[in-house]
Amino acid sequence: MLERIIENWLDKATERSFEKPFCYMLSAEGHTIIHLTRHNSMEMGKDIITIAPDGTPCAFQLKTGNISLGKWANDISPQIDKLVFGKIIHPSINTSSHHRSYFVTNGKIHEEASRLIDDKNRTWKNQIGTNFHLKTIVRDELASKAKKLGINLWPSELTDTKTFLEMFLENGKGVLPKEKLASLFESTFPLKLRDGEKAPSENYCARVIASAGILCAIAISSFSNENNHAAEIEAWVLYIAYVLALAEKWNLPSRTYKNEVEIATQSLYNSLAHLCDEIRGREELIEGDILADSYIYRVRVTWLLALMSIYALWRCRDEIDKDEIDDFLREFCREKRSQLKLWGEAAIPQYLAFLWYFRKIDATIEPKTLLQDLILLICELNHPMGKKFLATPYYEAEDILPHLLAPILGPGEDSLEETFTGHSYTLEGLVHLFVRTNRKQTMKSLWPDVTRLAFVSFEPGNSCEFYRWRCEKGTNKTVIPKRTQEWDELKALSFESEGTCIPPTIKNDPILLLLFLCVYPHRMNAEIMRWLDTQMKEIPRP
Repeated sequence: MLERIIENWLDKATERSFEKPFCYMLSAEGHTIIHLTRHNSMEMGKDIITIAPDGTPCAFQLKTGNISLGKWANDISPQIDKLVFGKIIHPSINTSSHHRSYFVTNGKIHEEASRLIDDKNRTWKNQIGTNFHLKTIVRDELASKAKKLGINLWPSELTDTKTFLEMFLENGKGVLPKEKLASLFESTFPLKLRDGEKAPSENYCARVIASAGILCAIAISSFSNENNHAAEIEAWVLYIAYVLALAEKWNLPSRTYKNEVEIATQSLYNSLAHLCDEIRGREELIEGDILADSYIYRVRVTWLLALMSIYALWRCRDEIDKDEIDDFLREFCREKRSQLKLWGEAAIPQYLAFLWYFRKIDATIEPKTLLQDLILLICELNHPMGKKFLATPYYEAEDILPHLLAPILGPGEDSLEETFTGHSYTLEGLVHLFVRTNRKQTMKSLWPDVTRLAFVSFEPGNSCEFYRWRCEKGTNKTVIPKRTQEWDELKALSFESEGTCIPPTIKNDPILLLLFLCVYPHRMNAEIMRWLDTQMKEIPRP
């Protein structure tokens, strides 16, 4: 069955959905991936750069489909010259020896084009030397490599083939079924031991991490083929989370997972860049019928504002050269900010992502006012005697929208049994961030409403559980805020930013943690919000 899945994937793969599985195949073969094509990359002709097990740098160019003589001559041949002769510029590459060059396609190379490649190789060998040579990898070799790798490619403990196939057969146009993908990872990563089992070895964990990467890439290939960038982002965040869960569970050294996490992180950046390009190329952000979409339009815009804000912060942190993309991001966030929608507490990380970027491009009081408005809205909606509600972070937008729209569309078959009034998971953290703005009198006026709600939080049982979609162990905590609160005491708590509850495996990358919280909003708490707020202030302004 898995052989048929490989063949199916090779049939359907686009260049974008082809890249990541191929990277994980290389990783399983012992290559160290040091570069994936970044948006506007200067590595012309080189989609992937690796270091082979013998230490030789390798450069790969990926294409899809059959390569005819015309396609080779008109489109590919000029790029191949750059691939073979262009020097690799990368701090991890020793340029004293020339790199190996590979041309990869998931199709076949026609005989006429193959003859031209042979002619090029003979000419280069005779005129320049044997170091300049192009090796080709085609469909049959790819399939053979995938099958030959065996358990190095496919996790031997993959028992949930049903979920894998369901993910693979998704139409790719809708929302990523995160719980289903998490279930697939739960059955793939060795996070639990059966009776009598020993802890997995480091080498075994490394094989599972690499093979789970290719499983993820193939499982979400329908979303990649539909250019569903938001779904791709969520999928790779989930993958990274489960890799880090495994690292925390068995105390793995970073060398076991560093390469794969870097591949997935680069995929996140690339997906954000592609999403930015798509938004720039569209006149409207409406999907489907304009009347039907009007009900969820602002929910979508809120998510897009968060993702574009994260992309902008990422570019600022990495000090990417400023260009028209930065201008677009600035204007997009300014233009669309009035369309933010607080549909549930799961949207709070999205609001904060926007806020942390917005305050870098807007020196007015508006970013502080946004925090104030959030506090007021939560207090109003979740008032103990209120008739409206704001669902907890455990409810996704697709879970809660039918109930929010019931007055318009009529009641649905499902009903929410949980009561949301009288408490909040995010209010405490928002209060602390607002206190940091030093608006004492405004906070004093807000405090009576704040104290009508209990501060609720969930503490995972350990750092491994932090990354799992649903914890097996953890503690629910409820704090009743004081009716009267000393300002100095509240300030001392609000400015604490040690972030001791954040696992060390993600604490070195605040941007990744912010993306993680947008996908896992039920992991956000006041301590993490304070720590992230401090970290985001350290990022340079655009």
